[in-house]
Amino acid sequence: MIWRPSSHKRIVQVADFISILFGFVISYVIWNQFIVNIKTTRYSPLVLNENHILILFLLSYLFVFILQENGAYSYQRFTSILKEISIILKSSVYAVMIAVFLSYMLGEKSIARSYFTISFILIVFILIIEKIVLFKIANFVRNSGRNRKRIIIIGTGSRARKFIETVQSNKSWGLDIIGILTGEIDNVGQEINGIQVIDHYSNFQSILKTINPEEIIITISTKRFDQIRDVLEICEREGVTVRLNSDFFGRITKNVTVDKVYGLNIISFNMVKQSEIDLFLKRFIDIVGSIVAIVIFFPFMIVAAVGIWITDGKPVLYNWKVIGINKKPFKSWKFRTMVKNADELKHRLEGKNEMDGPVFKIKDDPRIIPFGRWLRKWSIDETPQLFSVLKGDMSLVGPRPAGPNELVRYDSWHRRKLSIKPGITCLWQINGRNEISNFDEWVKLDLEYIDNWSLLLDIKILLKTIPSVILGRGAR
Repeated sequence: MIWRPSSHKRIVQVADFISILFGFVISYVIWNQFIVNIKTTRYSPLVLNENHILILFLLSYLFVFILQENGAYSYQRFTSILKEISIILKSSVYAVMIAVFLSYMLGEKSIARSYFTISFILIVFILIIEKIVLFKIANFVRNSGRNRKRIIIIGTGSRARKFIETVQSNKSWGLDIIGILTGEIDNVGQEINGIQVIDHYSNFQSILKTINPEEIIITISTKRFDQIRDVLEICEREGVTVRLNSDFFGRITKNVTVDKVYGLNIISFNMVKQSEIDLFLKRFIDIVGSIVAIVIFFPFMIVAAVGIWITDGKPVLYNWKVIGINKKPFKSWKFRTMVKNADELKHRLEGKNEMDGPVFKIKDDPRIIPFGRWLRKWSIDETPQLFSVLKGDMSLVGPRPAGPNELVRYDSWHRRKLSIKPGITCLWQINGRNEISNFDEWVKLDLEYIDNWSLLLDIKILLKTIPSVILGRGAR
């Protein structure tokens, strides 16, 4: 977390493991001493048998693994206690979900779910205290002159100045800037925030021998990378770490991964977040949520099917051909709410379209059958999409699905919404989907969701969707 060497990383991981396990044990004591003594409780005292101990050790290990997946043990000199706390809180949400699921799958129904709630609240508190203590220790060690790094900065532009200012205002990082190298010979001898420009980077080999820095920070534009090719080769040859503060990755730095495959260095630029554990938990929520929703809405589906069949005959379902993730088409279904030849009549109504863009929407669409208006009001027509979620073509939360005829009319920036699975609900649903008359605004909400996606955001959207459906708001 705080130090770079692998030995320090392992120490912090062990400290986290012990803290988490300690939190489980203390929760066990609290549960038996206080919770079960409440007269109104229906819970029995917990007895730590071999299975329970195995589960707690496994959960402690999984918690550390989740922390690692969320970046808790990567290079963290450039960090803050607030960032560490956010990682702990995010990891705790995932860990609670996995703990409940794991205990259920192992058949340990004797461990109350509320025990895990108490445990993780306590563990979060203990981990936060642990991180604060470690930060204090790191600050003390670095202020005493140990565990510091001597670095050289390459570049004298605005990015270099910003980096120097940031380092100087975060002394706990333990970085000592011992000089700056420039590509402009006239800058040699000048100072930037009290740091001297010591030489041109063409003399890097001799500088490396005389000053012996531990790391090199490159802040020049990628347009000038050809000028420092020798610097990179020398650093590789002599084993000096190079860090890049550049415009090369633009806005997508958080989604860059580097892999080595059969000797090939592959840099991947993912336009959406690709954390495996996040995607696994999102899929888990989709499966569980769709099954629960299908069970709840099944009686309404029967009513919808019978109602359509009685009032307008077959077919009951509308075969909805849509475009999914990465622009791959798939078939989904809705309950048919329009006349049977609705698609054929659509071109006659194009002039009444109330949406600016490729989407077709009009108020009081004459193609909608009377029973269909009732289905749309309460969003029952969309319930068959739950089977598409269960199948994996859709998600509970995601951008509005696109039809093939719409896709060909998309602007280039619209198409990024197809980089993740489409969903039954999203920000457009809870922000009044039928109050939006401009397709660009609709897409902006989808892209906002993609750029800020998290499991917490999904849960927030789902919770806000429920009252919208119950009250029949925003649908027509």
